[in-house]
Amino acid sequence: MPLTSLQLDIIQELINIGVGRAAGMLNQMVNTHIQLQVPVLRVLTPGQLADQYAARSNSIFSAVQLSFTGEFAGISALIFPPDSASKLVRVVLGQGAMPEDEGMRTATLQEVGNIVLNGVMGSIANILREPLRYSPPDYLESDIASIIGTGTGMILVASTQFSMKDHLIDGEVLIIFSLSSFDSLLGAIDTLAAG
Repeated sequence: MPLTSLQLDIIQELINIGVGRAAGMLNQMVNTHIQLQVPVLRVLTPGQLADQYAARSNSIFSAVQLSFTGEFAGISALIFPPDSASKLVRVVLGQGAMPEDEGMRTATLQEVGNIVLNGVMGSIANILREPLRYSPPDYLESDIASIIGTGTGMILVASTQFSMKDHLIDGEVLIIFSLSSFDSLLGAIDTLAAG
């Protein structure tokens, strides 16, 4: 399903706005300057994304998932390779927090994921004037197929880089839509562009 350059630009801007809001909230939470950048946005099918991840050396990821429903529905996820997840936890909790307590690690990643995903999805919902309802976030460590599921649809993939306290931490925001929900999203974007 080819997107126009205008549709891609608007999606990129919606995600950038959400990431900017999330960075502001994270800055307050950890009391340090955090920059979040979304350098690359891709729109892929689940099969295309699984193929890209199959080429990576590490197949298990730390993920926070947030389900949403409304005019468009799906699952948003913030995923990290394990080393990036550990680095993020150390930076958020402070170096003295090591060795990592598994419960503390999960709670920290869940909170960061919740802030980032709510920032992104909230911006999309508010700007497109399409209210969304969210489920509480879930944390899992799994392969990409388990994270994205086996359904058909489209996935927005925003490669994200957290920059904080001289650390660069790579992750990806995935927004997984059914085909009908993706059509609804593009319709709302077209209405916004025409308005």
